[in-house]
Amino acid sequence: MLNDIAVFLPVDRPAGTLIDSAAAVAGLFEAHLDGIACAYQAVNPMIAFEASAVVMAAQYDSGQEQAAAVLAQFETATTRLNIPHEAKSTFNVSYAATHTVTQMSRLYDLNIVAQPDSANPSQTDFMSEAVLFGSGRPMLMIPYINRGTFRSDRVLIGWDGKAPAARAVHNAAPFLRKAKAIDVVAINEDEDDAGAASLSALIAHLARRNLPATPHRLTADTSNIHNAILSLAADSGSDLVVMGGYGHSRLREFILGGVTRGMFETITVPTLFSH
Repeated sequence: MLNDIAVFLPVDRPAGTLIDSAAAVAGLFEAHLDGIACAYQAVNPMIAFEASAVVMAAQYDSGQEQAAAVLAQFETATTRLNIPHEAKSTFNVSYAATHTVTQMSRLYDLNIVAQPDSANPSQTDFMSEAVLFGSGRPMLMIPYINRGTFRSDRVLIGWDGKAPAARAVHNAAPFLRKAKAIDVVAINEDEDDAGAASLSALIAHLARRNLPATPHRLTADTSNIHNAILSLAADSGSDLVVMGGYGHSRLREFILGGVTRGMFETITVPTLFSH
């Protein structure tokens, strides 16, 4: 059950769609919703010269004003819908902000973030990767093109039989129980290789939980798997995509895997990722 949800709000790009979507999710599950405004400090105080103190102070004031504005918007939306909520803000340099956001995100049943927009970059685009790889919790990404109220009447599961996909299905259970239709897609599946974690096995698993689902088997080039998923989502009228989020560890950082990176860049419907 989703009882405690967080939405991480950028302060340097429009947040109305993200706030409305998060409020709709909280309302759907009668959950508490924390709105966390994340302001970014560009000047590192550890290496700043004394002359930069004025710049740092100005950045802080500007960040606080931006955070206050987006949290006022959050307060208005949640109060109007009678959603129990709390408004918070965090302000720090990038590495410390990443650490703080990651710690915060571990406390919630679900974390909601905005899709990074390469045409309108935000200082807090780092949050999506930090939350996905560092929280241990499911992450719902809202597309920047999203309009209207969040719905989960039709859910599309991307299935490859691996642990992140299995975790995603488990984490999506509250949405699946409310869905009117469930589709499951496996791309380039070899049933012999898939073995006991095949698409057919997942369909049977869901049926035993009174969650009937329609299977889809597609083929696609490796570089085009994310487009195949999104094309099916569009064709079937999906409201929500559910899938594993993959990355490769390099030193102490995670680098997005190809399909996950493609989804981050091109999602057209809200997508629930689990790592």
